[in-house]
Amino acid sequence: MLKDQVKKYIDLENEYGDQKNLYHYNCAEVILNACNDYYNLNLDKRALKMIAPFGGGMASEKTCGILTGGVAAIGVMFTEDKPSENLKLKEVTKRWVNEFENEFGDTNCNILKETKRDEINGCKPLMIKGAGILEDIINKYR
Repeated sequence: MLKDQVKKYIDLENEYGDQKNLYHYNCAEVILNACNDYYNLNLDKRALKMIAPFGGGMASEKTCGILTGGVAAIGVMFTEDKPSENLKLKEVTKRWVNEFENEFGDTNCNILKETKRDEINGCKPLMIKGAGILEDIINKYR
């Protein structure tokens, strides 16, 4: 399950003790890296770096990194070769955004941190729940 891959990335930093901050993946990185592994997207390390600035709501607490990480994975999985109108891509993306917002009540990182973030676990439960929603959507369209 995608949730298991997400948990792997969340727990990875705990293996490094006092230096765990050096091995932290933000929310967007967790989602895209987990999707890369789970769905065999074959994204190389350089491609995966592109999602880093989307964590923490694009480092400004705007659109949630869980959401943007999922959008990036959907882009890799559903974008058609050109020329194309990418109708399926648009449908899957819209459904992901709508279901994310329905589940969490918003797409804004700042609001989600205020209303949904756990003091002990941070956004980890949100990442796991988001992964489950994303996997369900992907399974419906693959």
